[in-house]
Parts: sequence; C-alpha cells; structure tokens
Amino acid sequence: MADLQVALAPWDLKGRSWVFPVSFPAGWSTPYQADVLSSGGEFIGGLGLVQVISYSDSPVDDELIYVPGRWKYADGTKAFRITQIYVSSKASTTNGRKNWNIPKQVASFDIKTAADGTTTISVSHPGVSTPFFKASVKSIPIISALSIYSNTSIVGKYFMLVQPPLPAGEAPEEVATSQWATLVPVIKGPVSLRRMTPALAGKVGDGVGFPAVTPWSFAFCMEKLDMEFGIATMQDAV
Repeated sequence: MADLQVALAPWDLKGRSWVFPVSFPAGWSTPYQADVLSSGGEFIGGLGLVQVISYSDSPVDDELIYVPGRWKYADGTKAFRITQIYVSSKASTTNGRKNWNIPKQVASFDIKTAADGTTTISVSHPGVSTPFFKASVKSIPIISALSIYSNTSIVGKYFMLVQPPLPAGEAPEEVATSQWATLVPVIKGPVSLRRMTPALAGKVGDGVGFPAVTPWSFAFCMEKLDMEFGIATMQDAV
C-alpha cells in the first residue's frame, strides 16, 4: 500500500461520460459490501443511473458506477448513494474509499469507438476475458448533433451523496472507513442524447459482477465532462 499515490480531495475531473437512467434497481453491491451499502436510512428509490466515465485529466482513468436511487434519513434528508463502482487503478480505489466512502474496486476497462461512431463499453474482472458489464452507445441522426450545457449546481443539493462507512475487502487497496461521508459533486458540460443497447442478454450487467439492470434505451453523453468532487463532511451517524 505504501507505493500508492495519495490524492486528497478535492478532485477536479475531466473526460467524457455516458449516463444510462434506470427505473428499477436490481441488487446493491459486491456481497461483502452489500449489507452496509443497503442499510442506514430508508431506500425510497426513484430514478437511478448507471454511469461510465473515461477521464483524460484526473487521478483516475475509467469508472463504472451504479446508483440505484435515493435514501431518506431521520432528519428528512434525501440523498443518492453509490453502491457499486469499479475503477481502473488501485490508487483510485484507496483514495476514493478514504476521501468519500466510495466503494471502489479494481476492474479492467475496454472502451472502443468504431468508425461509425458506435462506442462499445466492456468491463471485466482483472485477468478475466468475459465481461460482467457490456453496452454500446450510438449517435441518433440529427438529435445527437444537438447539445445543452448542463451544470448540476443549479439544482442545489439534489445530487447530494451520503455514503456509509465501508468494510475492508480482500484486496489491500479496498480499505475500510469508519464514518459517514456527505458531499455534493458538481457536474458540468454539454449534454447530448445517444441510443444505448445492452449487450448481456438484454441487460448491461451479468447479475454477479454488476447488477442485472435494463436501463432506458438512451444515454446522456457528455464528451467534455467537468466534474468537481469536493471535500466530504464526515460524521459518526446520519
């Protein structure tokens, strides 16, 4: 662990992103983290999402994120929670867990864009050729050429994350944490629509490495993502 670079918050992340809206959650997380990540507060659902990010200028390289919806807490606060996330480096895993309780694990990413503009996203466990997540994203004629600039700060704390403390995993980089973390990430950039096609028997996940969800048939694409992950507020309970 001593050879892993420390990257304290805040992080200013740039790259490209694809967001797949999800109406019905299917599972929470990797088994050893599932109980923790599904407890604390009341799950109220609502709109969830799957997000893939390929960074160009940041402490991380690629991420696959699952957010099943929102939770409600005793003080009336409502917030989202990341319950499953894979990243492409051990350093991102350790720093993401320490900084914000983001339950990161390492995976192998294969993101390719063909000559016709179709982007195929495949994620697998290290050393395994069969993906546990796979989807393709393709431009929609005329519609995808249009974009709208988005800045999540205009909706205040709607996209707030409240993340529970994490247990340690088998991998050394999967460190444990002891307090709850709260933060409001800010995402900025032009957004356009794409057509999304799940590639694992009608799902994007295999139900083992990643929840077997069927997102909507379109994706929000941000070719110039600018995301700010600030310093989290830590507390013993929520």
